[in-house]
Amino acid sequence: MQNLLLAAGLGSRSEGKKLLFSYQGETLVHRSVRQSLLAGLYTVVVTGFKADAVQEAIKDLFCDNLLVVHNPEYERGQGSSTRCGACHLRETESFFISLSDMPLIEERHYRFLMQHCTAQAARPSYKGRLGHPVLLSSTFLEVIKSQNDPFTMRTLLAAYPVQEIEVDDEAYILDIDTLQDYQTLLSREQPPQSLAK
Repeated sequence: MQNLLLAAGLGSRSEGKKLLFSYQGETLVHRSVRQSLLAGLYTVVVTGFKADAVQEAIKDLFCDNLLVVHNPEYERGQGSSTRCGACHLRETESFFISLSDMPLIEERHYRFLMQHCTAQAARPSYKGRLGHPVLLSSTFLEVIKSQNDPFTMRTLLAAYPVQEIEVDDEAYILDIDTLQDYQTLLSREQPPQSLAK
């Protein structure tokens, strides 16, 4: 099993900083890559904006199970980076598409989806809201590679039956787009204030 991990976006609503925000002692992109590797996934990280900084942030994770590729056309959108990453995945294996700005996704979330997937395409559903990672069979590799820009996975998958795996964990839908999102994430980690006078 493998994982296409997107880390290429402009992050315009966070001044391009979100992947380098710190959470529980590591950057968001480092955490995302580490959890993917812990899940035993061959991981292809696609960089774009701030590629050097992203690569520096994860350099201690470099191993045979990790490949970092750069999408020079990242400004064309997420579809462009998805297609770039798909060109470096193993052709006969199913794969996840995941986002590196989802700090609550851990190895167990990947494993849960693998255990419950019974279709060619599947994604988690939390209280009616579809999330990530998306899990696809290897047959989707050629479909993705053949797409023209701009395209999104939402529109691509609309043409196919997709299994919705019911989950009870908001980790599958919580991403960090803005500084306010990040502050909210950090506030959840703070211990409750004492009520003592």
